[in-house]
Amino acid sequence: MSQLSIQKYLNELSDLKRVSGTRRESVVREAFKDLLRSIGRSHDLVFLTEYLIVTPTGAKIYVDGALVYDLRLPFGYWEAKDQEDDLDEEIAKKFTKGYPQDNILFENSNIAVLIQNKQEIMRCSVVDTEQLERLLGLFFKYQRP
Repeated sequence: MSQLSIQKYLNELSDLKRVSGTRRESVVREAFKDLLRSIGRSHDLVFLTEYLIVTPTGAKIYVDGALVYDLRLPFGYWEAKDQEDDLDEEIAKKFTKGYPQDNILFENSNIAVLIQNKQEIMRCSVVDTEQLERLLGLFFKYQRP
């Protein structure tokens, strides 16, 4: 992973905001998705959008994206939120619904939050390239206990 990938993400995010005239999740999330897809390839992971998870109670939920190994074994997850949303409140809602808490990134194109093993490991501004690189490094170095 490199500062170059992160700078490409920030440029794409800026372009999406400028050209679309909106900051809606459904538009701007494409930039972070591309960043995860690009870095994932270098780790032999495949990025899948709208990844289905069946919770222990049998409920079906779809995370915005998942990085998986070739055998469909999930490595980590990603969930995008709107900038106007209270990110902490949205994270709590997702966990109440049964979203995975082993290795998941939440972001709203302002802030990124990494949760691993049910603990918040790190959060940072997405424009702080050094901290975002650190957060992504922790995400991609994750090893299941």
